[in-house]
Parts: sequence; C-alpha cells; structure tokens
Amino acid sequence: MDLKEFEAYRSPMKDFYRDKVVFLTGGTGFLGKLYIEKLIRCGVSEILLLSRSKKGKTSMERLTTILSSEPVFTRYQEDPDLYHQKLKIIDGDVSKHQLAISNDDLSYIINNANIFLHAAADVRFDESLKESVETNIRGTSEILKIAEQAKTIEVFIYVSTAFSQCNRDSIEEKFYPAKFDPYKLIELVEKEEDEVSFEVMGKKIIEQWPNTYAFTKSLAEEVVRRYTDKIPIAVIRPSIVTTTHSDPIPGWTDNIYGFNGVVVGAAAGTLRIFHINNDYRADIIPADIVINATLAVAWYATDHREETNIVNCTVADHPLTWGMVRNEQLKWQDKIPFLGGLWITTYNTTRYYLISEFLKIFYHIIPAIMFDFALKLNSQKPRVLKLYRKVHKFSDVLRFFTNNEWNFRNDQLHKVISHMTEDDRKYFFCEIRKIDWKDFLAQNIMGLRMYIMKEKMDNLEQAMKQYKRRCMAHVTILVGWYFLVGFVVYKLLDVAGLLNVAQRLIAEYGK
Repeated sequence: MDLKEFEAYRSPMKDFYRDKVVFLTGGTGFLGKLYIEKLIRCGVSEILLLSRSKKGKTSMERLTTILSSEPVFTRYQEDPDLYHQKLKIIDGDVSKHQLAISNDDLSYIINNANIFLHAAADVRFDESLKESVETNIRGTSEILKIAEQAKTIEVFIYVSTAFSQCNRDSIEEKFYPAKFDPYKLIELVEKEEDEVSFEVMGKKIIEQWPNTYAFTKSLAEEVVRRYTDKIPIAVIRPSIVTTTHSDPIPGWTDNIYGFNGVVVGAAAGTLRIFHINNDYRADIIPADIVINATLAVAWYATDHREETNIVNCTVADHPLTWGMVRNEQLKWQDKIPFLGGLWITTYNTTRYYLISEFLKIFYHIIPAIMFDFALKLNSQKPRVLKLYRKVHKFSDVLRFFTNNEWNFRNDQLHKVISHMTEDDRKYFFCEIRKIDWKDFLAQNIMGLRMYIMKEKMDNLEQAMKQYKRRCMAHVTILVGWYFLVGFVVYKLLDVAGLLNVAQRLIAEYGK
C-alpha cells in the first residue's frame, strides 16, 4: 500500500487518530520524526511540537531544516503545506519548570490536546545525574501536570526503555517499585548547590544501574505510575532501537547511537575488536516497529484503562544472537562497502574483557599511530588516534548491554495485537516474529551507508574497486607485519641462546 492509499484507508486505529490534536515532545529526535510522519498520515488535526531554539536557530528554523532535509518526511518536497499546516511549534524546554512554556501556549494545550506523546529524553549514557534528572524525571513530571489539566485528554503515552529495569533478569510488562523516590531526587537536584558533591553522591545512588539514563528512566516510570488513577496511561519500552524496517522507507536513521554505531564502525574498518558475547540475544528493534507498537498500545489503552498498559517492545518473540548478527552482516562486507571507510571490514569479537583490551593495542592503537604518521607525512592533521578515543568511549558505554541478556515478557503486546484488525496489523505492523532478520540486517547496512555515510548506490562500483585495492594492501601489510614479528622473535631467541636449544631438541626429536 502506498502512502496516498494509506491516507484514504479507514480502520479502527486510523479513525482513532483522525482529527486528533497531539502534544508531542522529542519531535526533533530520531523517533520523534517518525512519530510526526506517521501521525500526519493518520490524519491528525494538529501536532503541538515542543521545541527550543538551538545553535542560533529558532524552533521554527530548526523544524523547517529538518522537514526539508530528512527523507523520512516522504511528501514534504511535493506538499510542504501539508506538514506546516499540521505542525504548531510550542516554544519550550523539557528540562525546565512548566517546560518553559508561555501562558498562552499552555492554555492552548490544556484546551485542545487529546493525546500526549512524551518521547523526549536525554539519551546520553554519560550525562551527569543532575541533567538526567532534570530532563528525564522532572520533565516527565511537568508534562503529566499539564496532561492532568487537559480538558479533552484521551491518553498519555510515555516512551520509556526496556532497560529501565535492567537490574532485573526477568522484566514483565508492569510497573516495578522504585528504589528511590523520584520527587525527593528532584528536590535534591533543585536544592543542591554543589554539583560536584551531588554527582559523587549520585554514583552511590545509581550503583545498580549501568548509567544515569537507565536509572532516571526507571524513576520516570514511577512518576508515570502515580498518575494511572488520574488519566489513561500507556507505556512503551523499546530495546535497542535501530534503522527502520519498512515504514515509511526501509533502512532509515539519523544517528549512529548504539547498534548503528557498531555496524558503521565495523563496516568502515574502524571498529576492529569489540567486547561482546556472541551467544547472547541481540535485542535490536526496528524503529518503525516501535512507532507502530506505541500507537497501538495508546489506542488500546483508551478503552482498557483497568489494565496496566505497558508494552515491552523487544525481540522476545523472534530472538537472534549477536553472533548471528555478526555473521549475517559480514556477508555484505565486500558487496556493500563504504567508500568513505577508513579500511576494509575486519570485525573481531571476544567475550573476554581483558583480551579485548589487549587486542585494542594491535587492532586500534598501532594502526591509528601508523595512519596518523602517514597523514603527517602528507602534511595533514593527524586525527585517527583521536577517533579511536571516541570509539573506545563508545564501546565502554555499550559493554553492559552486549555482555548481558534479559528475559523480556510481552504478553500485553500480544493482547494489543489480538484486538487489532487484520488490516491494522498490516498497516501498523508491530509483530516482531514476522521480521526476516537476514533481509533486515542487509537493509540495515544499506540504510546506514545511504543515510549516515551519505553514499548513494550509484557509487557502489567505485567503492567495490577501492575495497579490492584495500584488501590487497591489507594482505601485503599483514605479510610484512608477520615477517617482522617472526624476524624479531627469531633474533630474540638467538640472543637468548634458546635457538640452539630448540634446534637440538628438534634434532633429538627427529631421531
């Protein structure tokens, strides 16, 4: 079904969203862009988009740039008015009190918004606890305060994460008791004048979680839980979100966070050793599956307020392992090479931390020094060693998620899907078990090549020729390297007098 046919199509889910006013946070982020596109195609009346000025651009300037530059907005070039008529900017900041919204805008939201979709979050794993609390916990509280006042609210949707409860082995689709009172933590942030002291204390507070992001998302869920008897609530918990499966276009993304970064790093020949357990489940989830599951559980929650409408959006139904991912994607290393890559794909993995740290010296540090030396000889600024510092920081952040696995339950998602019509199951596709992982992983690489590396398929032949030349250079360098290592070992044995001993033992053994 093409997009125009989808717009003409009627269904229970589409009819629910048709002519609704949606208040959306995080609309300029990765998932936010997909929510905007899908909601517009569902025929919503208006999207009230919370946005702030950034890097010298006003909110409206940022929105216009995003709409005109991202291919995910499939009809913008032919019909820009369709988007501008549907989108209303609400100047504000999710990390501020009352979201820093003007009184007029606040009144407009309260009087008109039917659906609240809270997708904004500080997703940086290395963010300070103070800033994570302000955005992820207090921001959620401020939005709920507004939603509670809304005169025609039908549902509040919170986009959480499957790893909000990652201190547990098994994670059900329910609220869990919070380890810390979120409002007390907000109070501490607002009263604490010494940020350094707060961060030191914070390390003790979050010790059961791998980072401030997972910790603050768990407490944000507690904030949401406290409103379940006041307004209809729906919560979506996606795992590691990656490129789109098919909706509205396959393979699209706008970032290299998480899994995307691993694929780009490996395909570009930058990430050559990674600490990961290949036997563990790879909880990657296509972004459009998350979007459709969100809209489905929100639709369902409006008529089932008595239920705990939390959905774990993971690969529990159709698991794959990190080893399967690696093997499938390595099949494409010489078929879809990156023209802008650093070297050929030489992606190695180990489950042992110390081995990975040792091999970084040979796979990352030494090659980086050699590349930088070559750049200096060519009168260019050395930059590869600096790049690897970022790669290692990125790897350290992901280590927790690639060397652990969880048992995610998804009974509620099954229940939601069972209430959808056959057509809605197709047009709001969120059944993970129907994904062909081999096809998806190939599409993932092509999408990252196109949308992250900005390489169109018409330069593929050129990239393949370059890849072959680099393969020859790689083999030549390896032969030279192993010859040098062998020669050094030979000389060391000779100097130590061990060479003659070895020769006598070989001769004796030969007799």
